[in-house]
Amino acid sequence: MVCVRRKGAAVLNARRRDVAGSAAHAQKFEHFTEQQTKPMQAQEAPPQLHPIEVLWLESRAEAPALPPQIHARKKTINLLNKRHVLEAKLFAWRKNRIKAQTLTFGAVLLIVAIIFQGAGIFASAMKTKGEVLGATTEALANLQEAQQLAGQKNFSEAQHELEYAQQNFETAKSEMSEIGGFFNSLVLATPQGATAEKLVSAGNLIAEAGMALDNFYTMAGEIKVSMQGLESPDGFYQTATGAENYLQSAENDLSGANALLTGIDASVLPLQYAQKFNSYSQELGTAQQALKDITGLVDLFKAFLGPGEKNVLVLFENNNELRPTGGFIGTYGIFKFNDGKIESQTIQNVYNLDDPFVAGSSAKIAPPGPMHNLTDHWGLRDSNWFVDFPQSAEKAAEFYEKEAGETPDAVIAVDPDMFIDILKITGPINFPQYNLVINSDNFRQIFQDHLTSNHEAIYKQMLSDFAPLLLQKIHDLNRSQYAEIFSALLANLREKNILFFDRNPEIETRFQDYGWAGNIINSDNDYLAVFNTNLGGEKTDLSMTQNLQLQSQVQSGGSIINTLTYTRIHGQDLADVATNMDYVRFLVPLGSKLISASGFNREPYYKSDGSGYTWELEQPFVYDPDLKKMDEQTTVERSSGTVVTEEAGHTEFANWMEVDPGTSQTVVLKYELPQNFNALKKYSLIVQKEPGNNPINFSYALSQPKQILWYTPYDIKENGNSVSYQTTINSDFLVGEVFK
Repeated sequence: MVCVRRKGAAVLNARRRDVAGSAAHAQKFEHFTEQQTKPMQAQEAPPQLHPIEVLWLESRAEAPALPPQIHARKKTINLLNKRHVLEAKLFAWRKNRIKAQTLTFGAVLLIVAIIFQGAGIFASAMKTKGEVLGATTEALANLQEAQQLAGQKNFSEAQHELEYAQQNFETAKSEMSEIGGFFNSLVLATPQGATAEKLVSAGNLIAEAGMALDNFYTMAGEIKVSMQGLESPDGFYQTATGAENYLQSAENDLSGANALLTGIDASVLPLQYAQKFNSYSQELGTAQQALKDITGLVDLFKAFLGPGEKNVLVLFENNNELRPTGGFIGTYGIFKFNDGKIESQTIQNVYNLDDPFVAGSSAKIAPPGPMHNLTDHWGLRDSNWFVDFPQSAEKAAEFYEKEAGETPDAVIAVDPDMFIDILKITGPINFPQYNLVINSDNFRQIFQDHLTSNHEAIYKQMLSDFAPLLLQKIHDLNRSQYAEIFSALLANLREKNILFFDRNPEIETRFQDYGWAGNIINSDNDYLAVFNTNLGGEKTDLSMTQNLQLQSQVQSGGSIINTLTYTRIHGQDLADVATNMDYVRFLVPLGSKLISASGFNREPYYKSDGSGYTWELEQPFVYDPDLKKMDEQTTVERSSGTVVTEEAGHTEFANWMEVDPGTSQTVVLKYELPQNFNALKKYSLIVQKEPGNNPINFSYALSQPKQILWYTPYDIKENGNSVSYQTTINSDFLVGEVFK
């Protein structure tokens, strides 16, 4: 009954719109007939009728003869060739049948409006929360379109419009088919008829894509987050596969519609529709890309969580005590998944693994040299030493295998910012057994910043209790809140508060493509990343404000000299706050040569082989092969004590900054890049953010002798042959110029 009512309403509305269209055409026609009664010299210039309107007017039984101006104009338009004259005769000969067809043409005009209105609603529904990054090649552009699709809130209204459009398209196709093969072929032979056919076909595909999307949302809605993880009545993996199939179907439909619209000549459309055609076609292309992106996301996480069993090591890192992949690993969790469902989970203090392992070993693994004054052995808690997360994740999995006796299939690193953002959406979590309420304001303080060894047993139990309660909180959210959770997750992925590593190379490559793997990017031009490592500075990194300036100066011979100025400001001035002890590493292009370094604190250099420990030890040291490789290519600049080495395919300058509360410290590095500017046609700088770090205020300037043809991003300031750019480093980005 509902379908009949909708279809009836659709036909009625179509007829109403046809009447409205008739009135508009009649008004134009009356204007022409009025002009014929005026003296020739007083006649106004006739309004510009579109060829379809001319055809419509000729076909009206009650319409008088067209004025001579229109007949004269008809000779200059493609419509009035022999085929069109034959059409006009056929209209006169088969008046009754022609009425039906002319109504169809009127309906086609309405259909044009409906189809693109539907496409516009559909595309705008995918873009309700922000802009598309579009023109750049960065993986962060595609991460935003997917967020917008999942976060839209008016899809139901858009769906009704698409259903209404589909009914009109079916009606139009039915009427056209009733005309008969010979007549229909003549109509389709005209540019207008062929265009109408393409529009009707594209409209059907768009409407079918909307139906597939509705089915996707229905099926995806069956997947729930609970204390047991991701589950649905038919099982997570099976449901995710079905939802993915609907997405793929919608993507294929939009691809077909896009191909049809691409082949349409907008000049044969009435002016009011031609003006909208290009913008709607572009939005349809955006919608198609958005579907492709979200299909890829569904497929990625379906592969990551299934099928079958999977052991995932989760590193809970404290970014108030920075380490290269986000923060100190105080807690770990091991989650055993089966088709996305959590079969078992263990969340514990990391020392529960490290201490028994060291005590029961015949030899200690020597820690990285800069940790000399912090610890005399290496374990899971300090395993995230390497700036490249895949390498640190491999090392964490290696330590977990040594200490727990099993090998993880994947590693996830997460810092408190993600949980804080989620708690802002879910609201507080009650812990009556601890007489506590956990919310976004006190999460960090309760779980990480102010727990002492006296609370260790309670802390471990609280962590074990917190995870399932948080999952249950997420389970109880409504659809719009789920969209907010998805949006928060994407923002945290972009800012590197969550990192993924998978032993499956195909899945790992896809995480890297999305920018979620924390891997160091290779570059054949300039590159910069700053990595802070808190070694004995307690939990002080969130109190630090950072300013970074990079000046690139091209010399007369084409060499490029970079001057890097970095300032750390300790915002706390309380007497009981510790000095921020930071072993800072600057990653620059491989082959860069250090010219000078100033402003650092001088500390002894130790190799990572345990040789720096002079006191008597019960166990000998094992030299880690990855640390040994770095030591073998390390030199120390004498005047400043700056360590020069290679890491993750880049040259690395490292040294100490020790900033007392309420003070600041500035260091300056000058170095020569390996590239010669004279051989370059383009110049780019890739800047990567350290996971978990506070945003860094960044300014960049390049002075060079060539004329700039193009640059990105759009808000670069150009002054002659130099450019400058200011931003905040809260995610990875690229600055680039192309020269004449």
